[in-house]
Amino acid sequence: MNNSKIKSIALKSLSWTYVAIILGILYIPIIWMIIWSFTGSISFSSWNGFTFENYSNLFVGSLSDEIFSALLNTLIIAVASSFIATILGTAAAIGLHSIRKKWIKTTYSNINQIPMVNSEIVTAMSMMLLFQVLRRVFGTGSDVEMFEVILAHVTFCTPYVLLNVAPRLAQSDNKIYEAALDLGCNYWQAIFKVVIPEIMPGIIVGFVMAFTLSIDDFVITEFTIDGFSTISTLIYHKASGKKPLPSEFRALFTIIFFVVLGLLIFINKPQKEIKENKK
Repeated sequence: MNNSKIKSIALKSLSWTYVAIILGILYIPIIWMIIWSFTGSISFSSWNGFTFENYSNLFVGSLSDEIFSALLNTLIIAVASSFIATILGTAAAIGLHSIRKKWIKTTYSNINQIPMVNSEIVTAMSMMLLFQVLRRVFGTGSDVEMFEVILAHVTFCTPYVLLNVAPRLAQSDNKIYEAALDLGCNYWQAIFKVVIPEIMPGIIVGFVMAFTLSIDDFVITEFTIDGFSTISTLIYHKASGKKPLPSEFRALFTIIFFVVLGLLIFINKPQKEIKENKK
């Protein structure tokens, strides 16, 4: 075996080792949590045997009402904010794509990236101060507070939608859109019948990303929420006390993980089929 083959094998082995270490760091804690969701032990120091008690307690336990109330609030906020963010982000991406002057397009693209690179605590503080002013005008109440949280989530989710839709627009063929206009479609008909279907994979991915970010967010939610809880804020307040985090949350985390995993597999499968059909 010559030196080049030895070097190639060594590089491949090093690459696989590096990937294994990274995946281990990412997924071993999740796997550990999933395993311990099937025991009733609160502490990780002792295993009390295999049981579905944590999963049953999610529905009939003492914390079930509190958990499902927070989960419902989380889903309402996530669905509403990701839906609005998807509409705004898609519209912004289409508008940005139609700009011909490169320096203007570059400027807007850089402005769009500021909320993503900006410190989340800065965004949270600014939204909190804004809502304190708005509450003096519109008053307070559960509906107003829910709207404020949704608005805050739309603010930081929209740039991610634009970031996913813009590359799809860059890959699309403008001649199809122009042909639709030549064949009698007006601007809106060409957008909804030609452009939107062509960039739909990017829109779906942007929606899923916005939905995931909204569910996962804590800092902005904690600073803007008042009077009710989401899953992230409930977990924080439960974990910040002297008592350990109730074991029911392990079951909840496991369910959320597999739901998100299934959603990602479902989203990626149609995209794979589209690519295969194009080939």
